[in-house]
Amino acid sequence: MIKTMALLGALAMSLSTVAAAEIPAQLMPRGIAGSSFNVRDLEGQKAWYIDKLGMKLIDTIKRGDAPFEYLVGYSRAPILALLSAPNRPVGPNTMGRLILDVPDAKGLADHLKAQGVTVREVIPNTAYFVTDPEGNPVELYTPPARTK
Repeated sequence: MIKTMALLGALAMSLSTVAAAEIPAQLMPRGIAGSSFNVRDLEGQKAWYIDKLGMKLIDTIKRGDAPFEYLVGYSRAPILALLSAPNRPVGPNTMGRLILDVPDAKGLADHLKAQGVTVREVIPNTAYFVTDPEGNPVELYTPPARTK
């Protein structure tokens, strides 16, 4: 028993002294390229993100002749991939939420509320939550003004 404990202790010490391998600069990730939701109603979800949040269709990925994935965003770079998954369980995906950096979170929340979208205020004038038709949470976020 004592030998086993000593061996485990020595192993733990040797593992704790091994430095993590640094990622070479040319392999370092540059940021998050986007997020994705597996969706039951691909066309409906695409329409909601375009109609309600003002996203644009950036690209369509097809399998055969039918769309399988839509890439949507606000410029040429997509921020959300909507993947067709008609057999996935009903309810939100397991990802926490999609966070959108918006210039006026309260203003956009009020605009969406006027269109019948349920809005939940999380931090006044800073963060508001909405959900898409399949229950996926989207945060409308305006960073607070920095004080010096």
